[in-house]
Amino acid sequence: MKRKALLFVLVAFTCLNVSVLKAQWEPTSFTQSSVWVLCQTENGNLIAANDVYPDMGGIYLSDDAGNEWEKCDVADYSYTSHVVQGAHVYLGGVDCNVAISLDNGQTWTTRSFKELMPGVSPDYSMYAMEIHNGRIYAAVLTFGIAYSDDNGVNWSLTDRESLLDPNDPDAGGQWCYNLRSYNDKLYNIGAYGIYEYDEATDLWAKVDDQPYGASSVVVNDVMYVAYNASGLPSGIRYTTDFQTWEVMPIPDGASTSIRFLDYYNGAFIMGHVEEAILYTMDHGETWIEYRENFPKFSPVPGLDIYGTPMGVVVKDDKIFCGVFSPFDEAKGVCVAPLPEELLTAINQYADLAQPVLYPNPAQDLVWLQLPSGTKMQGLVQIMDVTGKIKHKQTILSDGNNKISISTSNWASGVYFYTLKTDDHVSSGKFIVE
Repeated sequence: MKRKALLFVLVAFTCLNVSVLKAQWEPTSFTQSSVWVLCQTENGNLIAANDVYPDMGGIYLSDDAGNEWEKCDVADYSYTSHVVQGAHVYLGGVDCNVAISLDNGQTWTTRSFKELMPGVSPDYSMYAMEIHNGRIYAAVLTFGIAYSDDNGVNWSLTDRESLLDPNDPDAGGQWCYNLRSYNDKLYNIGAYGIYEYDEATDLWAKVDDQPYGASSVVVNDVMYVAYNASGLPSGIRYTTDFQTWEVMPIPDGASTSIRFLDYYNGAFIMGHVEEAILYTMDHGETWIEYRENFPKFSPVPGLDIYGTPMGVVVKDDKIFCGVFSPFDEAKGVCVAPLPEELLTAINQYADLAQPVLYPNPAQDLVWLQLPSGTKMQGLVQIMDVTGKIKHKQTILSDGNNKISISTSNWASGVYFYTLKTDDHVSSGKFIVE
């Protein structure tokens, strides 16, 4: 089985809805090849993992904004997926191995659920992870999806038969590239469409047919799905019910080979297999190329083969990107100044009065005071450290509103709250004694 197929295609075109902005990308000291994972922990640490097989790539940590990187003391399993919840970090590697850190990447353990998948060979990759209703889910490509209820210690297998296509068992939901928790449901996005999971029956059901989904992001209760294969009718689609879909424009002339789609305070950021990094502030009507000095291989003058951007992290006034490429000239983790209009938008949100949660620590009741003097509508959600939703409430503020939430029946511990309003997300944590 071929473990992965990232396409590096040479293209030349004129984009009518694209403008160019100088990016000034620079390499960090992380110059390992084939970066597949880049993420940020709760305390701001950066974690990168490279997918090198059969030599096995490892996990690396930077606690100084990418200046220095240290290899973590954990077994190397060529990690290709991750999920972060508070201080907890989980990375999925080959052969059903999961690396687990409960302290922002400082220390690690590993667990394996290979006994659930005896047919898996050592080179099978884990391309998707997600936290949903207190469970950690992990998808092993071409085989199935497992979950853990106890921070990755023990694992169970979701129903596999319901993932298989009845007409072609080799083509189905077992080809999973992305998992997304959305509106209290878990969705499996992959090579043969989108599947929805029913926790009560432990069954998967297909809800959409468009193939080659690679990435997703939820913005203002809308699910956006990006696709990674040339020649598809659309590169980015979005929906609220999986029945009616709309299309976000992508750059004119660009292929539908989109490696990831992310979102930061008003801006959609695209990692394109051939075109590096672009972003839009107007829902795809105009895309800005942000790739000056982005890692690339240039075999002859004027011919640039960019490394594939695998994911970005925004930290303070910088944007970091992990790069996958077979060429030594185009690899590692690179960094650039955050585009000025993104920085301005983020600062505008930061200047707004933030919600205040009190008392902290709490006992039987907490209050969430919304920013005064503003009108807003949105969603408040509170989760425990496992990712289980403890409270979810739609809010409407008329300028001086506060919400009371009973915590009398909650276990003692740390909880995380998120307030989503329009294009802004505020978050924090508190303790229940």
